[in-house]
Amino acid sequence: MYALVDAISFYASAEKVFDPSIRNKPVVVLTNNDGCVCAVCPLARRLGIPKFIPYFQIKSLLEKHGVVVRSSNYELYADLSERMMNVIGRFCDNQYIYSIDESFLYFDHYESCIKDWHEYGHQIRRAIWKETRLPVGVGFGNTATLSKAANHAAKKLSGFNGVAVINSKTSGDEILNRMNVDEVWGIGGKIAKRLRLEGINNAAQLAEQDAKH
Repeated sequence: MYALVDAISFYASAEKVFDPSIRNKPVVVLTNNDGCVCAVCPLARRLGIPKFIPYFQIKSLLEKHGVVVRSSNYELYADLSERMMNVIGRFCDNQYIYSIDESFLYFDHYESCIKDWHEYGHQIRRAIWKETRLPVGVGFGNTATLSKAANHAAKKLSGFNGVAVINSKTSGDEILNRMNVDEVWGIGGKIAKRLRLEGINNAAQLAEQDAKH
């Protein structure tokens, strides 16, 4: 079993750790020299604030909605990331840090001691929140790619509450049917466009294709 633990809107969430007074406010973080929006917390996302747009183009919209704007502080983000990864590493002795806010875990021969993957995922979430105040999603799957898909569900699909598990065809279909094909790990815009022309619109349809497709 694989797991992917991924912070939710890491840079924006980190700013809320550093300044608890903005925890319940919409927050965005800007790139170097305040050029573009690079992180949007869930509260800001609900207001329709997009990522990767020049700050000057959206400044008036941010002011209109009272969105808190922060300049990026990568040194502080790196420190908080290290703390988060240390917590995650306590839950599995086979850890691969994929990025500043993502970590894969490989649970080889753990099946005999972990009976409930959902509960184990919630234990990970609670520990990270207690020690860092960072919200995370946890996805489990029989492959790294499926754990990535499960993590997408944990963070973005209703009904999962931060933890999702793909360990059967039923649980896989439930999630993959709700994932657009361009949300699959490694599928970019051009490939997604070609797949849609062939009638492949979601992750479940993609999974049914022959490997030589």
